[in-house]
Amino acid sequence: INTLINFSHRRPQSTMTIDDAAEYPERDDLITPLYEPSCKGDSARPEETGTTRSSSNNVDNDKEPILGTASLMGKSTSDTAAQRAAYAAMFAVFVDAINMMCIAPNLPIMVTPGLHEDSFPSTEPFDIATAQYAHDAVEALGMVISNFVFGYIADRIGSRKAILLLMIGSCCTSVGIYLVRSNYWSFIAMTFANGLFGSAAAIANGYMFIIYKNDREKADEFGGYVMATLMVGLTVGGLFTLFFPSNLFRPLLLSSALCFLAFVVCFIFVFVPSESPVEIDSEPEEDDIPLDKRAISNVIIGASFDHLGTLGIYPLAFSPVMYQRFFLDFQIANKVPIMSGNEYRWLFSMIGLAAVPAALLMPLVNKKLGVAISTIISNLITAGAIIALLSVAAIDPPTHSSFVLYATIIYATFPFALLSQLSSGAMLDRVTPHDQKSLAQGINNSLYDFATIFTILFGWISDTKGYNFALFVCFGLSIVGAFVNVPLIFNKRLGRKEIGNGYNSVGNADCII
Repeated sequence: INTLINFSHRRPQSTMTIDDAAEYPERDDLITPLYEPSCKGDSARPEETGTTRSSSNNVDNDKEPILGTASLMGKSTSDTAAQRAAYAAMFAVFVDAINMMCIAPNLPIMVTPGLHEDSFPSTEPFDIATAQYAHDAVEALGMVISNFVFGYIADRIGSRKAILLLMIGSCCTSVGIYLVRSNYWSFIAMTFANGLFGSAAAIANGYMFIIYKNDREKADEFGGYVMATLMVGLTVGGLFTLFFPSNLFRPLLLSSALCFLAFVVCFIFVFVPSESPVEIDSEPEEDDIPLDKRAISNVIIGASFDHLGTLGIYPLAFSPVMYQRFFLDFQIANKVPIMSGNEYRWLFSMIGLAAVPAALLMPLVNKKLGVAISTIISNLITAGAIIALLSVAAIDPPTHSSFVLYATIIYATFPFALLSQLSSGAMLDRVTPHDQKSLAQGINNSLYDFATIFTILFGWISDTKGYNFALFVCFGLSIVGAFVNVPLIFNKRLGRKEIGNGYNSVGNADCII
């Protein structure tokens, strides 16, 4: 009944029955409501108007819901269609992350001339760290552009079309990178092109807030899953390098095939957000949330410092610090390295799984402390972890014990460092109108990508001033980020009280666990 009330608000009347609508899904605008709402918005009940449902209007709920009329099929089938669409979008995020990460663990080897048969002959005028992070920087620049462009496209022509364009574009550019693998600067150019199609996470995140716009907790839950899926995809993509130890670029071909598969999956299961089948009985989300410019600015500035500071743990703590200290220095001295190349690939790849405990911790910590306070604590933990890593790396000579301790500190602290990054999307959602949510999530993802652009600067600092100085800069940025986020504690939509009333950053913690 509630569903039909909603249809009577936005659909013209007709003599078309529900059975007819099921046969003609393209004419779902012709459905006749069972009763009309009153002028004041209060709905008259069927028993008050004498309206009854005829037996000819029964619908078989066991059948697959048609997108145009799914909301008439019952809540269970509607939820099923929405979940399939959400999982399909998450699969696109998973594949997109694989595509971005599938050769990343090999980059230090690629940009060290003569170290491997697939290494570039020259990376002039860059040294090792700068050449490596030039790749990350141009890819991130492409992703920043992609987040804004495809966020706008998703808000104007639909998230489905945006996701499909991203998948087919990534499929083509991955092959392009493989074809130009013999020249460093051609490789950099194609990497930038690949980044232009790397905003699947932003679009999918906004898509969750659209298809579940009437269920705040479900939207937050799937929003958290999107970010966790992204990190798991990064892990799996890194592990692809272990399948092809003799060919550093071949994982690109496998990721290209997966991008095409994701295109097919999304084409089948992802529906247009305006045709979302989800209509639930809970209180709907307000569509007229005012644009809170002050809060948005605060979140963006704080998240920017946060992301820049976190670079000290990932990726700088891996390369140049771990790569040089425990591997390359031994190679140059013709000694057996403490860390092998495959061990580095494993450690670099598996760090993405830190998103799993972070996703589990986030709703619990945010509900207990509030999203702003948990973000501040996350910044301070990041700063402390950087100091600890520098202390261990300074042990001379490096030993197996110091190597194990170094890796343990990274894996023990990185989940806490991720808490603030996983929360920024939900914070922006709370202070953004409904028709700008995809763009807001694009901005959120762009913050990380924008920070990644600066890795080339940190790489240059490492090559010229030493990696100790580069990590000390990240330490200072994390401290600044903590102070910048303090005003968010007093925001009515981001404070602890509101989080306890349904504004938590992920949703139902028990459901996630």
